[in-house]
Amino acid sequence: MPLKKLLKKLKSYMDADANKLRKEDDGLSKVLKKLKKKEHHLKKQVAAEKDKDDREMLQQELKVLHSQRKKGITLLANLRKKRKGK
Repeated sequence: MPLKKLLKKLKSYMDADANKLRKEDDGLSKVLKKLKKKEHHLKKQVAAEKDKDDREMLQQELKVLHSQRKKGITLLANLRKKRKGK
């Protein structure tokens, strides 16, 4: 196989990996934006809720949402470092 063809094939494999990372980045970014909106909405609900039991339930849901969002942000940061490293 000629060198040009081999290099072209290698480049296509490398680009495929970069495209995969970019798609993961885009998808994760969209999900994190939605989670941020949901978290903001829940904070408003907690502040407006009068019933103690309902407020505690909303606060628990808010804690779970916040921790998942933090994990997602960490994952996104690692993904972006990986993309820049390649």
